Amino acid sequence: MRRINMSIKNSLLFFILFLIFNPAFAVSTSVNSLSVEVGAYQSILVTSISGSLTVTNSSPGLIIVNKDVGNTYKVYGVAAGSATIQFKDKKNTAKVTVLVKAPIASVLNGRLLASNCFQCHGTNGAGGFERLMGASSSEIYGELKKFSLGTEDPNGVMAAHAMGFSDAQLRSIANYFSNLR
Repeated sequence: MRRINMSIKNSLLFFILFLIFNPAFAVSTSVNSLSVEVGAYQSILVTSISGSLTVTNSSPGLIIVNKDVGNTYKVYGVAAGSATIQFKDKKNTAKVTVLVKAPIASVLNGRLLASNCFQCHGTNGAGGFERLMGASSSEIYGELKKFSLGTEDPNGVMAAHAMGFSDAQLRSIANYFSNLR
């Protein structure tokens, strides 16, 4: 009887250790990589969470990560580029690589709208008063938004131009310049 009890105790101990150290019971995600367009979102399901979960976003200017329902997270595309989201629990870390793409229509439309900017910022924003080519979409959009609202240099040339565009058009212009290299 004593041998059976020891055998049961050893089996139970082995099972508990198996559960603790088995990577199959460590945090995991429904995808390892995903692609999202600027202005859209994709969902990620996080499973096998052991303890509390920490979520780290490598590029808050490119993507926004919000907890949705249950263990689902929504990833919103803010500006074109790539980022990494890290989901970490007490046992493991799962990483998801995110590629944020500007919608093709937005880039093409952005070129037409941005042509107005070429007079001062050079063709394709390559120089002039300030180089826009390759700058962060969120930074360009933020500046354009300030001008359009009149919170920055309300009587200046930039405010006059920016006030004539809708929010979607300002985003399109910013995406166009940020995608140029």
